[in-house]
Amino acid sequence: MRNFVSAALLAALIFTTGAIDRAWSQKLDNASKDEIRQLIADYLMENPEALADALDNMQNHFRRQQELSQKKLLQENADAIFFNTADFSLGPEDAPITIVEFFDYNCGYCKRSFQPLMDVASANKDVRVVFKEFPILNKNSERAARAALAFDDQLQYLAFHTKLMTARAALSPAVIDKALSEAGIDLAAHKKREGAAKIDTHLKETAQLARSLNISGTPAFIVNNSLYPGALDKDGLQAAVETARAELK
Repeated sequence: MRNFVSAALLAALIFTTGAIDRAWSQKLDNASKDEIRQLIADYLMENPEALADALDNMQNHFRRQQELSQKKLLQENADAIFFNTADFSLGPEDAPITIVEFFDYNCGYCKRSFQPLMDVASANKDVRVVFKEFPILNKNSERAARAALAFDDQLQYLAFHTKLMTARAALSPAVIDKALSEAGIDLAAHKKREGAAKIDTHLKETAQLARSLNISGTPAFIVNNSLYPGALDKDGLQAAVETARAELK
């Protein structure tokens, strides 16, 4: 029975591509189950390109379904993704295009994407960037995220963020403290703010949001209605912006 079901499914795939001709269709209509299996085998031997067409059609179908499902998830979580006031951002609040980055300060690929991201944000005045602190690699990652979120001043945050993203040294408490000191703040007072309950809540909410969006690693970028897992170079980010801009028309 299982073999017949598999054969029937395969036949359905071939039919959906329009690859099977009328003569073979007539043979299938008049055949028994055993004959259908043999007819399908014979047809694929004579027309191997039909299987390739059928599989391509199936893959394209599943890809489209995945894209639609992904866009639905992004729409359902739009407020948390784009408009959480606890996130720091760069660019005009009313920008029609928003790049959201889930990142970890310990992530080498995130560091590689930092300058391209800044370049694209600078070159496109209709783009806003939202920074999602998503510390998943180790304790130093979490300490750095807490230190970043403890800032009240946007410019101080961006200065600290830039120092850690461009630091060549491995992330450590000493590196974090040095970046904080260079930001010109009271280090002892800042460390107390790192333990605030609102920061606990925000990090948990971001982690939950990532799970909801099936984001499990860093970096991950969202550009309006599309998710791009993994690092993007300048060309990749610019292409994502162009895609989002085209969808707005």
